[in-house]
Order: sequence, then C-alpha cells, then structure tokens
Amino acid sequence: MRLILSRKGFDSSSTFGACASPILPDGQMISLPIPHAEARVTYNGLQPRGLDVAHIVADLTHGRVGGNASAHLDPDLDDTARGRQSGWLPAFGQDSIAQRHLERMGVGAEDLFLFFGWFREVEVVQGHYRYRRNAPDYHVLFGWLRVGQILRIGPDPIPGWLRDHPHAIRDCSPNNTVYVANGSRGGGVFSAFHKKLVLTEAGRPRSVWMLPSDFMPRSRPALTYHQSPWRWTETDAGCRLQSVSKGQEFVLDLSFYPEVHRWAEAVVMLAHPIWGGRI
Repeated sequence: MRLILSRKGFDSSSTFGACASPILPDGQMISLPIPHAEARVTYNGLQPRGLDVAHIVADLTHGRVGGNASAHLDPDLDDTARGRQSGWLPAFGQDSIAQRHLERMGVGAEDLFLFFGWFREVEVVQGHYRYRRNAPDYHVLFGWLRVGQILRIGPDPIPGWLRDHPHAIRDCSPNNTVYVANGSRGGGVFSAFHKKLVLTEAGRPRSVWMLPSDFMPRSRPALTYHQSPWRWTETDAGCRLQSVSKGQEFVLDLSFYPEVHRWAEAVVMLAHPIWGGRI
C-alpha cells in the first residue's frame, strides 16, 4: 500500500487564491477550491454542510474572487457540497507532471490519498469573515480518498455522475486521470479541526512539519521529493521535516513503513470514529 500526501486548495499564488483556507470559529474546516475558468461549478453553488462558501471566499480574498467565479472542485470529497447524481463517489483528478509521478510510483487501487492544504483561523466581525489577528499558518490534513477505480479521461468510459468533474469535462493532457473512491465511505473530509490533523510543527513556518518518528527514513525509501537527508531531523517529539516549497503529490511506500500505515488508519478514523474497519 502507498500513502500519498497531496497538497490541494487555496495557496499563496495569486492563481490559487493567494490566501489560506479557513478554520471557522466553531472549528469547522473548509478547503477552498482554487479558481478555474473552465470549471462548471461556481462558489455560489457550493454549500458544504450548509456553509456559504461564496461569502467566505469573497471576504477572505477582499473581493478578488467573487461568488460567480468558477471553482475547481477537486478533490471532490464532501457529498454535502452540492447536489449529487445517483451513484456519486468521492473522486480526485490529476494530470501532467504530477500524474506521471503517481504513475512512476505505481499508485493504484487500495492506495490512500491524504489531502492537505494551507489553513488559518478566522473570525466573524460585523457579519464578515477575516483572519484572526496573529493566528498561525498551518498545513492541515482536510480529506482522504482510498483508491478504488482509476479512469483515464478519453479512453475510459465516464459514469454519468462524474461527467461534470473538472478533470472529466476536458481532455487536458494525454495522461488526464481520475481516481475514484472504493465506495461511498472510501473518501471524505475532516469537517472539524483537530490537532492530530496538523502537519506543521508548533511555532514554526507552515512548511516545517512534525511527523511521528516512524516517518524517519533510516535507510528506507523516503517520502518522494524529500530524499535529501538534511530535510529530516529526529527529535524527542518525533520527526521534523522541512517540506518542499513546491510539489503536489508526495508518495510513501508503506511496505517499508508499517507503523505509518497504523498512523494513517488512526487519522482516517477521525472522520469515521465509529467505523471499525481497517484501511
């Protein structure tokens, strides 16, 4: 089994929103999908768990991204985000260099994506959302997907419920691919903030992570794009990692890291606390 740490949602680039996704005052989290002109859904059309995403996006971007802007809803993990056709399943698309990396690493059925992004706490002042003053920046896990089916856009038939997914509405590259969950409970979001979902080490820039000590390479194949020994430091608290500043898909072969498999299982249990099955 492979674990993929996948960076998604708003980021510092103006192309990708140029601000953090919010941790709301009640603890709920929303990963804000990046703007994309070709997408068929707008921020006005997104209301996960009844939340007004258009209002949140407009406030946090100071109007740079409005409710009528098109949103690249990918990964699409929350069944409450919008109206769904019968048979809908969580799904995630990838293409180009990032997809070639997943292919080279042999990512396939039964592998696990854990999605993370840039988050920051917000508050509501006079009906408007704003970032809480001096709130830290975090990289936080916000969702997951256990791969069931892999579809190549173009050669493979696309089920009706998937046809408006942003990677299914256009054949954007020869290796345009959609990963579909292995069932209705094979993917989802962590709707509430939890300290176990935070990758960033307390008091450090968001790219400096504190992971369980079981991630330490110790002569094993390291998390991809993080092979340089200087990036890894073993501490009393765990394993400090200076994560790369760019990149989307970081793959770890869990056949070398059985303890990380158990950690990933415990993380997914935060979304399904009554679920006794193993990932």
